[in-house]
Amino acid sequence: MRITDSQRYAAALQQVGGGNAAVSRAADRLSSGRRFSRLSEDPSGGAKVMTLDSDLRALTQYRRAINTGQARVQAEESALQQVTDILSRAKELATSQGSATANGGTRLATAAEVRALREQVLSLGNLQVGGEFLFGGRATGTAPFLPDGSYVGTPDARVSTIAAGQTLATAHSGQEVLVDSGVLMALDDLESALMANDVDAIRSANSALDGALDDTQTLLAETGARDRALQLATELNISRQDALTAERASLAEIPLEEASLALAQAQTSLQATYLATSRILSLNLVDYLR
Repeated sequence: MRITDSQRYAAALQQVGGGNAAVSRAADRLSSGRRFSRLSEDPSGGAKVMTLDSDLRALTQYRRAINTGQARVQAEESALQQVTDILSRAKELATSQGSATANGGTRLATAAEVRALREQVLSLGNLQVGGEFLFGGRATGTAPFLPDGSYVGTPDARVSTIAAGQTLATAHSGQEVLVDSGVLMALDDLESALMANDVDAIRSANSALDGALDDTQTLLAETGARDRALQLATELNISRQDALTAERASLAEIPLEEASLALAQAQTSLQATYLATSRILSLNLVDYLR
């Protein structure tokens, strides 16, 4: 099959066009630092980069959840420590007013202080963190404790997703903190016993305060464990993010040296194509003159 001059010209021009396109792509990679700007240039690599981007976005969401969880845990730890101090003060009052040296007058005056301690506890129960009620369980938009001490939140704890397939309770509910622990009941009983000038009831309330203190310490220990778990989750999140970022960079970014070498090679190839094309055109012109 005879190849015509027009076919040779077309082939030569196609090679020149391909060489120019290769130089242009290499120059773009050098200037942008990216291996490709369109998925069509590297479908496999592009798909992997998109997956990595999705994973990195998920890690960012988990990091936000961890940070929010840490704020809740730290706020609860502070609140529980204050509850501990309040219960300790209530025990001091119960011990002193349960002795033979106390009388109806001192017990009535002490009842007012116990009532104030109870108000402090309720205030802690309605603590807000980030515009949400910390101890409301899943009901975070309204105060979980009414003035009479009734709990109107949900009994379950706040749970956050801190990693793929991993959740962690980041705040006890008010039901756990002040109701199930017996904190409010012990303070109520002590106030009632003091107002009634009932020594046996005062001593009984003192024992109840011991139980409330023990339960509060257990809650504090759980809160500390959650804080450590969140710290570990933060470290793992950062480590995973660094690994994914490095993997993405290896797929999507091109080192300066590599990009410079690729551009030089494309330019050399284009020059060779120009030279070959010029020879083809020159030979055909000589044949024509003959």
